[in-house]
Amino acid sequence: MSKHHRAFKLKLAKYAQHEGSRALDLKFGVSSDQIRYWVSVYQIHGENSFRHEQAPYSQDFKLEVLKTMRINNWSLRYTSAYFDLSSPGILFQWQKLYAQQGISRLKPQKKGRPCMTNHSLKPKPSEQMTEKELREELEYLRAENAVLKKLEALAQAKKEKAKQRHS
Repeated sequence: MSKHHRAFKLKLAKYAQHEGSRALDLKFGVSSDQIRYWVSVYQIHGENSFRHEQAPYSQDFKLEVLKTMRINNWSLRYTSAYFDLSSPGILFQWQKLYAQQGISRLKPQKKGRPCMTNHSLKPKPSEQMTEKELREELEYLRAENAVLKKLEALAQAKKEKAKQRHS
């Protein structure tokens, strides 16, 4: 998710046609370098700028961008603007990953933590469990039981305290 909305970027890119990026930096609190990048995107794409509809970008798209940049000898900034990427930093990361680990690293990666698997959905019958699995389950159930007892004791203590207040 971008820090700034599309309408704001378009507005600053248009203002920058008449005002300097440093003056806009002071007025809006956006770095002049970022404003100049938005201007270059706006000059290439006009009102259709800053759409970023392809995110997350496919492996093929990333490879196409890197090849186009190399073939045309374009800078990171111009290539990013040409392909309407959110920033040249994204392209720099793709370039670095491709150089270090090849095309396979350009494949979109899942973000965030992996989903937790719920082992309690289909428990194995105890006859099919190994001794180690049985011991682990016993340890888990004892810990769970201790937590529930503690929770019950806390709830009971809270009730007692409330009773004493009302008396």
